[in-house]
Amino acid sequence: MLSIIEIHHQMKQGATAPYLCSADDGKKYVIKRQRAGFEGCIKEWLFGKLGHYFGLPIPCCELVYVDRSLLEYNDTYQFEIGEGMAFGSEHIPDLQEVNYQILQSLPPNTLKDLYVFDYWIRNADRNLTALSGNPNLFYKQSTLEVIVLDHNLAFDSSFMQEQHRQLHLGSTFWPPQIDYDIQQKYEQRMQNSIGFWQEIIAGIPDDWKYEVNDFDGLINQIKLILNEYQNENFWEELK
Repeated sequence: MLSIIEIHHQMKQGATAPYLCSADDGKKYVIKRQRAGFEGCIKEWLFGKLGHYFGLPIPCCELVYVDRSLLEYNDTYQFEIGEGMAFGSEHIPDLQEVNYQILQSLPPNTLKDLYVFDYWIRNADRNLTALSGNPNLFYKQSTLEVIVLDHNLAFDSSFMQEQHRQLHLGSTFWPPQIDYDIQQKYEQRMQNSIGFWQEIIAGIPDDWKYEVNDFDGLINQIKLILNEYQNENFWEELK
């Protein structure tokens, strides 16, 4: 188990009050806990791990412990972080948020993968048009390598494929028709990712579970949604 040894500062971006911290493994992590909501932390863990196995460029996700001694003289830390296990995303320095102008310069296959993945997990929180958006996607200026962040709003009950098609930042890279080979490739990647499901679930801290109404029901609902990739209707919506 990793432990946080220093809290540096709150990150500028993000309504969930993420904090940049140092851990006892010598690395820095952007952590979320109390202010992000425990269901949000669960989703960050589930879909961060699932996205990693799917093949997306997602920073390493870890569970990190925040000790009371780091919080006792700071009321803001007590309210926004709190003592206990937190979700940690390994910090990658010098990232720039993706804008509409840079999209065409980014790796198209990664953007297609992200379009499919967000459709799979019902994530409507990665939008970008010429007018505005909330991309939750970053890149390194030197290499144009993209970094995928933020999955706390996935499994959205109001998710609509038509809006996904119109607003998702990867929509213009998705072909108007997909053939059997493309479908089979993504089906295999989803199947491989789901193969780690029990391992991912087992990692969820107990103190997160206790703070969520009907944890088992939530997990079962998410698994049902994820298994929809096995149905032809799932793919018809993407064609």
